[in-house]
Amino acid sequence: MKRTIGDFLLDRLSQIGIKDILGVPGDYNLQFLIQTERRNDIKFVGTRNELNGAYAADGYARLNGISALLTTYGVGDLSAINGIAGAYAEYVPIVCITGAPPLNSMYRRRSLHHTTAEGNFEDIMSCYRPFTVAQARITPQNAVEEIDRVLRACVRKKRPVYLQIPSDITFFEIDVYNEKLSLRQQTSDLQQLNAVVESIEEKLAKAENPSALLGMALDRFGLRDLSQSMIENLQIPFATLSAAQCVLDGDHPQWIGGYSGRSSSDKVKAAIEQSDCLFGLNVKFTDSNSSYFTQHVPENMINIRPFRTIIGHEVYEGVSAIELLDRLSKITPPKKYKNWQSNPPKVKDAWKPVTGEKLIQNRFWQRVESFIKPHDVVVTEAGTSMRGVKILDMPSGITIISQPLWLSIGYSLPALFGSLMAKPNRRQVIFIGDGSFQLTAQEVSSFFEHDLKPIIFLINNRGYTIERAIMGFHSKYNDIPNWNYRQLFDAFSDGKEFFSRQVNTEEEFENALNDADKVADKQLCLIEVMFDPLDIPKAVQSSANMVAAFNYGPRGLKELDKNIDD
Repeated sequence: MKRTIGDFLLDRLSQIGIKDILGVPGDYNLQFLIQTERRNDIKFVGTRNELNGAYAADGYARLNGISALLTTYGVGDLSAINGIAGAYAEYVPIVCITGAPPLNSMYRRRSLHHTTAEGNFEDIMSCYRPFTVAQARITPQNAVEEIDRVLRACVRKKRPVYLQIPSDITFFEIDVYNEKLSLRQQTSDLQQLNAVVESIEEKLAKAENPSALLGMALDRFGLRDLSQSMIENLQIPFATLSAAQCVLDGDHPQWIGGYSGRSSSDKVKAAIEQSDCLFGLNVKFTDSNSSYFTQHVPENMINIRPFRTIIGHEVYEGVSAIELLDRLSKITPPKKYKNWQSNPPKVKDAWKPVTGEKLIQNRFWQRVESFIKPHDVVVTEAGTSMRGVKILDMPSGITIISQPLWLSIGYSLPALFGSLMAKPNRRQVIFIGDGSFQLTAQEVSSFFEHDLKPIIFLINNRGYTIERAIMGFHSKYNDIPNWNYRQLFDAFSDGKEFFSRQVNTEEEFENALNDADKVADKQLCLIEVMFDPLDIPKAVQSSANMVAAFNYGPRGLKELDKNIDD
């Protein structure tokens, strides 16, 4: 059958579950946008700039499973690439589509706008190659094969891909298959799978202290439920790295806490570091999730990756984690492991505001814990917000959206827009600092444009508090100008109603939460929380000290002390 190139791509995007294409129009992608506007199954959603679009696509994919971003060649691509690199690092599948210059102009190496005017049309592709798992420039000759190849790579590898669509070919008709895109995953080599299961069963039979450690992107690889089934079948305790917070419910009786090297509790350290049969579920240790490489896990950890399993120095290629976890969920455990105890239910005193008391970070997070409801989406920004959410006891069904590895400040606000577009009916709450907010603030207007109703906690501590904690408590480079955030939201709202409070005291905060809860299903809520710039929780300062020691070393810290003394 015949189909235009643009419509064939849109067909495929719709088939893999994409209903919205985020991004920014540009003169090289307008024909493709015209084709998009003619459809009922997929629509274009504009963002305020391409970087915000990339962040929004990231947030969309984390709830929807996959997303699409549209930019124009050169200027749009390079504006978006930071967000795409973050998605690559954190295994977030985004289909990056760029409207490229006309195919004939590229063949003739013409000097065009949005290029360096040197006839080089490979430079932008080269920029994207390290941060995508497949790339293609579409032509009438390769469109069907290349579009399908690139989209399969995105779905299977859970990382961004990059498609250049020349502006002059989107309406070209091509012969296409009258069938949906095949996304069947490769199954395991049976001999390898059996060998892994046999090895694991032998280890379990000898073990007295088995446990599990959950790592990155288990939900995106479809491993969340199977991981839980395996853990429950074996009746072993599990801990989580930062990227896996709330992947399984935090109130699960077998969850013992978060693991982060020397910063872990004694109970968690013992369960993980002294385990004689440790299951690592897509575990990769980084500076930020291991308290700067202070993890001490057994060398023979069973690290189950999506497409291979590593046991000590033995690598089993060709083993699907889906099939392996399914098998481990059904084996008969060789014994009952009773050397661990569930966390006892925490009995906490009801939070009561102290009259006239200035609100501080520690008290803020104590109250926030009871404000979060089951099945909320909680979006957190790098810095004190992420650290604060990390210590909360969460109810069931929570989804956390954050960037614990890439840590690009400003990410969370556009990511919230994307996640709201993907799941507008879920209650979504964001915690973002003023410094991060100022990087991507324009996307607030998108909430009003699409009648979205997030609850926004804007932490106003007059600058980069996490950087103050690392180095420069009183340094001017950590200061930012204060904005009138209420008036800014007014400007972006175009007259639409929203809830807004600025709070300084515990009583004001309590009243703001209660009042916001009454209207949160009807309108956007902004709660601006005023903190002292040096209100730094103890855990944040401890982490910042590790960052400073690692980044600058003993000599750098001595030079800092010398300058302070002078």
